[in-house]
Amino acid sequence: MKLNRKIGFTLATGLMGASLLAAAAGAAPAGSVTAPAQVPAQTVEKVVVTDATKISKLNHTSVTPLIIEAEKRYFYALGGGKGLGDTFEVGGRQYRYLSDDIGTREKLMNYLNSVYTEKAAAYFVDKYFISHDGRLAQLNADGGNILEFDKATAKLLSMTDTQRVYKLSVPYPEHLQGPAYVTVKFEKVGQFWRVGTAPHAIF
Repeated sequence: MKLNRKIGFTLATGLMGASLLAAAAGAAPAGSVTAPAQVPAQTVEKVVVTDATKISKLNHTSVTPLIIEAEKRYFYALGGGKGLGDTFEVGGRQYRYLSDDIGTREKLMNYLNSVYTEKAAAYFVDKYFISHDGRLAQLNADGGNILEFDKATAKLLSMTDTQRVYKLSVPYPEHLQGPAYVTVKFEKVGQFWRVGTAPHAIF
C-alpha cells in the first residue's frame, strides 16, 4: 500500500510540473494550431546600368543590358559598319570592305572587346572576316534575327567570382511561338563583365 501511494504521489508531481512548464512557456492548448513563423522575403538587388560596357556587378537585372549592347555590336560588325563598302571578288565569291571605324582587325577587336572577351571576339572575327589589301572584308551578304533580346529574362545556372552562366529566355515578336532558350557564358575582365560566348553562337 505504501508503494502504491508513493507511485501516485510521484505521478501527480510530474504532471503538475509539466503543466507549470507549459504555462510558463506560453504553450497553446491541446488541439490548437500554431501559425508557422514568417520568413522575411528575400530582396533582389536591381543593378542600374548606365553604361553596358562598364558593368561591375552582374545579376539577372544587369545581364539583359549587356546582351542588348552585345547584340548591337555584333550586327553592326556583321553589317559592315557604316554603310556598304566597296566590293571585290576572291575565288568567285563577292566580298565587301568594312567601314573605316572597324576596318582593321585591331579596330574591330577593340570595338567588340568593350562587351566580349578577347577569345569570344577573336573566334567571331576569324570566322566571318578576311584581310584583303590591309583592310577587313566580309562576304557580301546580310543576316538577321527576329528574336527580341531586349525583352530577354535571365536565370543563373552557375557562378564563381569571375565566371557566370545564364540561361536566357528570349521571346519572338508578338509571341508567335514559345521563347527561344540560349545559354550564355560571362567572364569578369578586370573590373567589368564581358560576354564569354561568341556572338554568332548567341544571335
